[in-house]
Amino acid sequence: MLIATRQERTQAIVDAFYKTHGPCCAGCDWWRWHNSLVGECIRTEPVTGEQRFAMLGVESSSLTPSAGHIMTPREHVCGEFKDEPASHDRAAQAASHDTGGA
Repeated sequence: MLIATRQERTQAIVDAFYKTHGPCCAGCDWWRWHNSLVGECIRTEPVTGEQRFAMLGVESSSLTPSAGHIMTPREHVCGEFKDEPASHDRAAQAASHDTGGA
């Protein structure tokens, strides 16, 4: 029995969400998930920690958030959406390579 890794399970959840809901962050080539609900948009320039988490509704935190790319929920839609077939081919090749071609 093959047990999927956390990364494979999360990717499957994100992919299923995109297939069900259409163009959104979950299916965007610019988006890198942190979990199945939120991720960061690498299309944007890095911003301050406060700005980084604003789209998630975080107004204050007991920790000081670090600067980085804007975090968005998977269902977010913007004018920068990109989904090129070549990115799926690269992802499939990477997954195949990571699992030894299985």
